[in-house]
Amino acid sequence: MFLLFEVMDKEPSLPFIWGYFGVIGIAGFFLVRKHPAFLLLLVPLWLLESVLHISELNDPYVGPNIIREAGYSYVVQSYVAIVIGASLPILGFVAWVRRKMQAKSKEVYTKE
Repeated sequence: MFLLFEVMDKEPSLPFIWGYFGVIGIAGFFLVRKHPAFLLLLVPLWLLESVLHISELNDPYVGPNIIREAGYSYVVQSYVAIVIGASLPILGFVAWVRRKMQAKSKEVYTKE
């Protein structure tokens, strides 16, 4: 007897992946702009799910079945969502640094 086990019913759906990393990215962008300490909250959330998901995608037994059942677009969209989830908080940190540098330059300028 030959049993077929589906893989994609055990994997997160694309809407979940986009939602999870989208919320981390967008919320991270705005939170980190206020204070960079929020990175300490966001990085573990991002890291946990991204490492687990990437390990599933690269698994020699599960990965090919994911591609067979969901297609390459699932893999590509997963990686894009992971990158967006990481890059938006980083952009928020850059915005925070720029705002602090502008405030310091205005402070120096007004003292002279």
